[in-house]
Amino acid sequence: MKKLTISFFLGFVCLAVLGSVFANFVYLPKFAEWHQLHPEVVRATLDPLSGALQAIIQLVGLVLLVNMIKMTKWINGFLFGAIYSAGIWLIVDLNLLSLTTLIDYNYVALDALISAFLGGVAGATVTWSQNRFA
Repeated sequence: MKKLTISFFLGFVCLAVLGSVFANFVYLPKFAEWHQLHPEVVRATLDPLSGALQAIIQLVGLVLLVNMIKMTKWINGFLFGAIYSAGIWLIVDLNLLSLTTLIDYNYVALDALISAFLGGVAGATVTWSQNRFA
């Protein structure tokens, strides 16, 4: 249980730091643009609770899966985390794309790449920490 708690904490810190960078330079400007175009649909300020819950749920899944798979190499954790995270966000974004005209394929591709990077770093961090603190 100790290794799971430590790997969750380190993964959360990692995602919080990197996620903040991408949020400030990519996502928040895009959301502001969407709010200007569709103020009745897109909030002027994001709901931080839903974003935090999403990150926690996604990270809990990653921590448990890495533990169940018994991954030992951080590079495998990176690849697994990248596929896991990009897969989740491709499903969400493609669903949103099919329901609205708010986003386009360029946004889906950009979000998938950013999600893969963030998930890869989190996967590598979780894998390393689970082996280090086993």
